[in-house]
Amino acid sequence: MEEELRCFICKEFYREPVLMPCGHALCRACAVGLQTHVHENDNASAVSHDFQEADKASVSSETDSGVVCGSRPNSYAGTPAASTYTTATFSIICPFCNKQVFLDDSGAEGLPPFRVMRTIVERFGGVSVAPPAEEACQMCEGERRAAVVRCEQCSVRYCAGCRDAWHPTRGPLAQHELRALGTTCTDHGCTPVLFCNTCLLPICQRCLAERHASHETQHLSSAARLHKTELSQTLHQLSEEAKAMTEYIQLVKSSGDKINESCEELENQIDQACAEITRAIERRRDELVRAARNTRSQAVAGMRVMTSQAAQKLREATALLHFSIEALKESDHAAFLQVGKILSVRARDTASNLRSSLETPPAPPALTLDIEPVLRTVNTMNFIECIPLEKDMKTSAPGAPEMAVEACAARGCSCTLAWRAPAAPRAVRGYVLELDDGLGGPFREVYCGRETVCTIDGLHYASLYSARVKAFNGAGEGPYSEVIGLQTSPVAWFTWDARCGVSGEGGLVIGSEGLSARAAGWQPRVALADQPLARGLHYWRLRIDHYDGDADPAFGVARADVARDKMLGSDALGWAMYIDGSRSWFVHGGAHGGRAAGGITHGSTVGVLLDLTRGTLRFTVDDRPQGDIAFTGLRGAFYPAVSLNRGVGVTLQPGLPPPPDLLDIAGISLQ
Repeated sequence: MEEELRCFICKEFYREPVLMPCGHALCRACAVGLQTHVHENDNASAVSHDFQEADKASVSSETDSGVVCGSRPNSYAGTPAASTYTTATFSIICPFCNKQVFLDDSGAEGLPPFRVMRTIVERFGGVSVAPPAEEACQMCEGERRAAVVRCEQCSVRYCAGCRDAWHPTRGPLAQHELRALGTTCTDHGCTPVLFCNTCLLPICQRCLAERHASHETQHLSSAARLHKTELSQTLHQLSEEAKAMTEYIQLVKSSGDKINESCEELENQIDQACAEITRAIERRRDELVRAARNTRSQAVAGMRVMTSQAAQKLREATALLHFSIEALKESDHAAFLQVGKILSVRARDTASNLRSSLETPPAPPALTLDIEPVLRTVNTMNFIECIPLEKDMKTSAPGAPEMAVEACAARGCSCTLAWRAPAAPRAVRGYVLELDDGLGGPFREVYCGRETVCTIDGLHYASLYSARVKAFNGAGEGPYSEVIGLQTSPVAWFTWDARCGVSGEGGLVIGSEGLSARAAGWQPRVALADQPLARGLHYWRLRIDHYDGDADPAFGVARADVARDKMLGSDALGWAMYIDGSRSWFVHGGAHGGRAAGGITHGSTVGVLLDLTRGTLRFTVDDRPQGDIAFTGLRGAFYPAVSLNRGVGVTLQPGLPPPPDLLDIAGISLQ
């Protein structure tokens, strides 16, 4: 409570506290120090401003405009009786709420004393506050005390001690009327008996007749009880809020203790983890050192073997050399000729085989230790969020999430799924999203994390997928949500993969829109679509934008790892139709077959019908069948593909309905 008993300006206990119109208190001397003079040209704006703020300040009424604060004690604001108050001389800006208050000629000296504050300061602050002159005892000598009564006959104010000394209960002065001092009517000097609810002022009977006859009034004691009851209720609410704030402070303090414990535990974990890493590095160092030593031992052993073998050969050559030298000393020509030829052959063979039989000496191992991955791992080592196990908190598994159907959608070969968290209070550590294969098969996990929205790409066209989600925490997994179905697009839309473009002379140029492709060189270049097809019936066309009659374009499908620098169909990963200006062949694995008459020119279109339900591939030229079924038994994922060379340019037209004639021939019903 001490903060309420100290002045905001001087920080000391209130001395002669005065009450501001805004409800805050100041020492009288501090209020005088804060007041400033109001210039004459500011009076009009001050008056109009106070008229507008009268209701906000709650200190005015129909008869009290709140323009200035009079010098009368106990009065906040009001329409003065004389014209001297029609202009403001001083103003004070409250340091608490920054509200500007305009005062008359008396300034801050005319502000009403804050009796309640003075009483509480004397009671709890242990400070004797000197009363203002108009409230002090007129008979005290030295330090004056607050007067408690006023003699109506003597017109003198007395404190309790001076009252007993100067007006005893016996004697001639006992007949004098001693009126208890307190709040009095500033206009008539009478004790207030009523309270005006409109003006929020205590008034006497004469005030009621003169100025407050039309206002709502009640007895002063009843008004005091009512306001005390209201204040008590408000204080009760404030007490509850203060209790909650105290609990919050304790919670914050306990959180600080937990943070300290957690940080200490984290430091220990860091030390243990680094020690484990250090031990792992030391173990790996020992292994690498042993490996290096084994390499050296093997190299040394190999060198010894090579040295031994070379020394043996050298001894044999040296022995032959010395023997031949001695043979040259033979003086018997017949005897020498008997072995001379043999020795020459042996010496020649030994000389030719001596060096050729030698192995290259082993070179030092050109090895170095690759520590870059380890350093990268160490440098990227960081913290991850650790959610406490709900088992430790003795909670149960979460409930089933709710699918947000309005936010779920399928577009092309991708789908977006959204769900809502289970109802509180059970904690959720994460979610597991499961999806089937689009054919009613078993569910498989496609996402695990804490987000409630997930987009899944790379799905099959023309497929109905079923999805479900469940939540989990440390106590276990909760039940699944309801199953939701999502239908992917029945028609595939794709473009050429920009990564298939080959820059430079003789390369393959992919248009910026991803639909056009053009080759300039003799070497065939293969372009693949940006996504595979694995289910459904798909038809697309390629318009011939440029064709000089001497090129080898091929159209069809391929696997992802097909050869990119050969004609489509040259290996086992491509299925294509090669076509020129007069005829066409089906090509797969380098084998040709199914020759058909009819070729292409500038402006022609080549269509490809891929039926993955039946596993067949057919072709059209200008929407007319080109030959019979080209390939059968196709299973798996295939990329629309084309191989171009010699300046052929085409434009892709995906997502088209198949020609009806082609469907009739194939016996396919398109729904």
